Amino acid sequence: MSKKNITIIGTGAYGTALANVLADNDNNVIMYGIVEQQVDDINIYHQNSVFFDNKKINKKIRATSSMAAALENTDILILGVPTAAIKHVVNDIIKYAKRPMDIINTAKGLDEENLGLLSDKIKKYFEGSNVLATYSALYGPSIAVEVVDRQPTAIMIASESIEKAKELCDVFSNEYFYMYPTTDIAGCEISAALKNSIAIGGGILKAYNAGDNAHATLLTLGLNEMYEFGKHFGAKLETFLNFAGLGDLILTASSKKSRNFRLGERIVELNDAKKALESFNLTVEGVETARIAHEIGVKYQIKMNFFEIIYNILYNNVKPISLLNNVFRDVKLV
Repeated sequence: MSKKNITIIGTGAYGTALANVLADNDNNVIMYGIVEQQVDDINIYHQNSVFFDNKKINKKIRATSSMAAALENTDILILGVPTAAIKHVVNDIIKYAKRPMDIINTAKGLDEENLGLLSDKIKKYFEGSNVLATYSALYGPSIAVEVVDRQPTAIMIASESIEKAKELCDVFSNEYFYMYPTTDIAGCEISAALKNSIAIGGGILKAYNAGDNAHATLLTLGLNEMYEFGKHFGAKLETFLNFAGLGDLILTASSKKSRNFRLGERIVELNDAKKALESFNLTVEGVETARIAHEIGVKYQIKMNFFEIIYNILYNNVKPISLLNNVFRDVKLV
């Protein structure tokens, strides 16, 4: 496949990791960022020390703080910004884009405003412009530092057509980064969002020394609740068994590298979710997702025992021991 001109919006950890993969594959990669220090770090020192200390990244990666320059020749555009920033970023993209592009989203979450899918919301942001050629998104177990270290990683790309998904797999895949195609955007997106809340539960059980049996049981019942939720949006069962579903759930709900998992541990340490959140300086996606998932579950009468418990711990200050005492009761299996 010929070289692609690829723009990554955002100079965060995951965007940098993807830039490294794509530059390793001999694509032309430019990153857009608003923090001049990070832009200079990438251009001059070929690193992004805010996230990766002195680890070197591919020297061919360029960075800029000019959106116009970043979009000059773009074929593929990767949204590497947090969910809350997407609307503002899309407005700038529409303003400066010169051609239709394949848009790939990396943000995880649900649509708080409409109690639906984030992908639907993002596509609506592009309505009325000629910028969005196709929409895709990345999902799967891919801790950024391991990708930068070129450790083996396999993820999914979900696109509206399988042909486009396969085409993009060819752009990303190499000897350490493996990408697989799917068209089940809903299933992948729901898996990516809900596993963060389950990971908070994983941290809670770990802090109570509940044991490996309990941890495995939590992952199993969590996966089942993810599918029960996903069915409402037309998600396919097999999606919850691939890298976007089971793979990402195992990683996020089991690793101390996961912010969601570490928050769960902190909640037990302080025996108070509110105090734990106040003392936790990092963004933890599973907190907001738990609330939105709870509201969607209530609205559409989706029975989710775990999500009801974790919602009450996070938002009604119920003590975290309630997870250990109640989550294994009345489990609904697929």
